[in-house]
Amino acid sequence: MKTETLTILGTVNAEATERASASLKAIPGVHDVSFLDAPARLFAHIDDKTTTRAQLVSALAEAGMLVEEKPSPHANGSCCGGCGS
Repeated sequence: MKTETLTILGTVNAEATERASASLKAIPGVHDVSFLDAPARLFAHIDDKTTTRAQLVSALAEAGMLVEEKPSPHANGSCCGGCGS
């Protein structure tokens, strides 16, 4: 199991949070979901073998929430060599 953290673009209201939580919990492998509102973020405890970040992002989009793209670890053009990629 792992925790996936997603940054939500914009603000999070109660209605959208309820819709998104229901959609996310319906995905196999999602065990727990919580939202924070400043800054807007989602924390989801998921099975790393059955659930993907893309599934979470898709469910959030269907509920009207957009997610900030995950930055590339090499976005600035340098590499420490620690990740092996």
